[in-house]
Amino acid sequence: MGESTYQNYPWRETSNHFHALTAEIFLQRTKVKQVLPVYRNFCKVYKKPQDVLNDQKKKYVKILDSLGLRWRIPLFYRLCEEVVDNYGGLIPVNKAELLKLSGVGDYVASAFLSFHLNNPYPLIDANTVRFVSRYFGMNRNPESRRDKKFIQIINELLPNRYLNRFNYCFLDFSMRICS
Repeated sequence: MGESTYQNYPWRETSNHFHALTAEIFLQRTKVKQVLPVYRNFCKVYKKPQDVLNDQKKKYVKILDSLGLRWRIPLFYRLCEEVVDNYGGLIPVNKAELLKLSGVGDYVASAFLSFHLNNPYPLIDANTVRFVSRYFGMNRNPESRRDKKFIQIINELLPNRYLNRFNYCFLDFSMRICS
């Protein structure tokens, strides 16, 4: 059945919040197998946001460019600046503060908080919305991930225990059946 996100990827249990948030940013609109080698390479070179800012040769540009979606590059640099300037180089651990960072939207903030800090946030992406719409017979559109009905249903699915495992499984399951 293929490899499971929960069991096989290095960002699952990293204690480095910068690396964990970086993984979630890299995974935006990019397949896991494309992100994995880029993420590993990035983590060898950059341990904290200040390392990105200190990089005179701007190796991070080449690393991020290999993922495609060039819009991520200036946003990621700004995120590093904001973390250093506003949070003393430490990644904030609450959703309101995360959402203030460049390039961090609801999904990235929720994924970071759920997977790395086991906080109860639902992960709502195109596949989970597709699954919910099919299962509950709901109409969907490109903005359904912001629709209160979809958010409420996915929130109600969240278990009290093993939240991050549920989110990994729900994402994997939805991706596999809603291709």
